[in-house]
Amino acid sequence: MTVLKGLAGLLVLAGLWDVLRLVHLLPPTATPAGRDVAAALASPEVRGGLAAAVGHTVTAWAAGVLLAAVVGIAAGLATGLSRWADAASRVVVDFLRPIPAVALIPVAIVVAGIGVPMQALLVAFACLWPLLISTRFGVRDVDPMLVETGRVLGASGARLIATVTVPAAAPAIRTGLRTAAGLGIVVAVAVELVTGSPGLGSFIGLQLQGGQIAAAYTGILAAGLLGAAVHSLLGS
Repeated sequence: MTVLKGLAGLLVLAGLWDVLRLVHLLPPTATPAGRDVAAALASPEVRGGLAAAVGHTVTAWAAGVLLAAVVGIAAGLATGLSRWADAASRVVVDFLRPIPAVALIPVAIVVAGIGVPMQALLVAFACLWPLLISTRFGVRDVDPMLVETGRVLGASGARLIATVTVPAAAPAIRTGLRTAAGLGIVVAVAVELVTGSPGLGSFIGLQLQGGQIAAAYTGILAAGLLGAAVHSLLGS
């Protein structure tokens, strides 16, 4: 039922899109009709290029989110458990967090070159902060009674963290992961669009340069569907 409601919403959006084109609230030359996008998607050449682009984007996204999860969750646990670690890292986090990932493209290119590793580094940088902050607050919000109960039952140190703290903070960590994963798709496509590295962003850019507006919108549609799939995979 949820899937059907989602499809109905997409159909309503597509109909509204065409209506706005017909009344020229959207410029027809820059916004193709839904049927034109569907026709472009039916082209084997466009489908082949789009499939390859999706593969590159998903690879960079997955690598970046995985790296961010490893670093961000570990750092969030450290800052959540240790007041000293939290105070020592606060200035660094507050300094780095507002920097847009795309602003670091020149640095990432020098470090990793043009390609998936560079994209993954930038995705990881953007995704790190939601994971770190959500984990930190999740750890801080763990009920002290749970911790004391774990100690009474003989857990301490790493065992206490693994059996009590992490499970209790899991909902907050999951929320951070969902936020980071969605943000990662945005950053991956934006980096590809700016740098021309393989993926949906470069696919969209190349189609626009060639005047294939409808084909470019198939890339935009794929990016949106990819984001929706990630959101659905990680739960509502």
